[in-house]
Amino acid sequence: MSKSKNVDIVKIDKINEMLPIAQLATLGLQHVLAMYAGAVAVPLIIGGAVGLTPAQLSLLVAADLFTCGIATLLQAIGIGSYVGIRLPAILGCTFAAVGPLIIIGKSLGMQTAYGSIMVAAIIVILIAPLYGKILKFFPTIVTGTVVTMIGLSLINVGVTSIGGGSQLLGSKDFASPRNLLLAGFVIIVVLLSNKYFKGFFQAISILNGIVLGTIAASFMGMVDFSQVANAKWISLVHPFNFGLPKFDLGSTIMMSFVMLVVMIESTGTYLGIGKVCGKDITQKDIVRGLRAEGIATFLGGIFNSFPYTTFNQNLGLLALSKVVSRFVVIASGIILIALGLIPKFAALATIVPQPVIGGATTIMFAMVAVAGIQMLAKVDFNRNSNMLVVACSIGIGLGITAVPTLFDQTPTIFKSIFGSGIVSASVVAVLLNAFMNHDDKNAHTDIKLSETNLDA
Repeated sequence: MSKSKNVDIVKIDKINEMLPIAQLATLGLQHVLAMYAGAVAVPLIIGGAVGLTPAQLSLLVAADLFTCGIATLLQAIGIGSYVGIRLPAILGCTFAAVGPLIIIGKSLGMQTAYGSIMVAAIIVILIAPLYGKILKFFPTIVTGTVVTMIGLSLINVGVTSIGGGSQLLGSKDFASPRNLLLAGFVIIVVLLSNKYFKGFFQAISILNGIVLGTIAASFMGMVDFSQVANAKWISLVHPFNFGLPKFDLGSTIMMSFVMLVVMIESTGTYLGIGKVCGKDITQKDIVRGLRAEGIATFLGGIFNSFPYTTFNQNLGLLALSKVVSRFVVIASGIILIALGLIPKFAALATIVPQPVIGGATTIMFAMVAVAGIQMLAKVDFNRNSNMLVVACSIGIGLGITAVPTLFDQTPTIFKSIFGSGIVSASVVAVLLNAFMNHDDKNAHTDIKLSETNLDA
């Protein structure tokens, strides 16, 4: 057996490594805590903007967690040889759908919003194989730029949490000294855990920071345990709580564009996960992953949740912990389902203060950017065209992220697509690379997609 084949087997063994149950549960919980704030933010923002009652908001959060768990299991375990990328990928509600769903929900109601989600999900499932065939337009210069942009654009989310959470969602002490000190304490714990611990305890450095940060916050009077005391023990998630879905052509078209955006974002995330795991992502892998997201989104429409995407937050955690076993995120999926069915346990995650989450996630988001920079290090920057592709893509992507109102005067569909800095950077990178490097054969062939694996 050749040396390269031996290396490939080692990579596969790491991805399929079955750790002791206690370690799986702990590492899985770390992933859940890392993505929890982002996961519940989408239903809270949409529900609040549409004008839902507190009881309905609680229903949305429970449904979101429950379906997040099912979606994660679909992606990590898979169904046969057609669904699921079978990598340590966590799925959560995409922020790309927030604006369009608020517009649809306000004007036509939640039933129409869920109808558009379900139709768009079916479209994703059907076009996934066709989408897989255009991956030749995603060489290293494009994927490295996209992964870098993903990390850079998310840092703003982490820093906002460091300050105490979005002021739009009711943060009254934003950027207070105690918030900054608490976030700084979490960052120090993470750094010290990585420097002085080895093995398992080093791998859970983020969880160490969250747990110790929450304990410190409780002594500072920043933890409200009444949410746990008042929460119910059991609450089942029912389909179509807002009524049977309704269908509107304009809403369906808008949501279909959103899902195309999500597919582009997810492609970058898959490639980033593959980079961290040391696995070459094939066309078949991408197609299976997108099918899983399409099915998860369809289930979201049924169970009163929203469109799903593979979460970038957890990519940073993979890079930091260096534990790439997909069984860890399978444990996360089981925990998420339990959180959705047992509100008492779900409430435990809600008591973690925003500065604690921010201190932990800011490091993880930056790690995603570093992973992208590592990918870009393989690009030949002696070619001026390559420098222009990366410079223009990141410049436009960061510009839109910093000034989200840039497209407020454009049509809603245009804004829903290009209002995301990640998507704008992705589109610019693909188009500019195709234009600037059309005469360079290597510029379109360095992404390793197995041509013998196209039976998806």
